[in-house]
Amino acid sequence: MDTRIVLRLVSLIMLIAAVVFVVCALSAPNLGQTIYIDGWEFGAEQWRVCYAIYAVVMIALFVVSFLVRQTDK
Repeated sequence: MDTRIVLRLVSLIMLIAAVVFVVCALSAPNLGQTIYIDGWEFGAEQWRVCYAIYAVVMIALFVVSFLVRQTDK
């Protein structure tokens, strides 16, 4: 199978998994447990930022899969 097709299928599966994860994570009532690091609170707003970064990275990887050139065999 062509490398580009495999890469696109894998990236599509990862993108779908990322969307499901972010939707589930954002719909959780506690939105992740609050963590304290040296007196600094890592709460719900910071979790939202992490989930947004994760979603953006997954979308970027999916888009990049279309920029891969075909390899010669």
